[in-house]
Amino acid sequence: MKYNRTSSNKIAKTVVSVLDSVLKTEANSASCCVIYQPKAPKELERFKKKK
Repeated sequence: MKYNRTSSNKIAKTVVSVLDSVLKTEANSASCCVIYQPKAPKELERFKKKK
């Protein structure tokens, strides 16, 4: 199946949107691991909810 440039751009924008949603969810939730929760990278701060 061939994709033209506009189709590729639409797919890329959709993928970016989905990944941003996942990052926002992960930035605002706790780890499911009981024993060890690693430190979140500083870059993840921009996806956290504003209080």
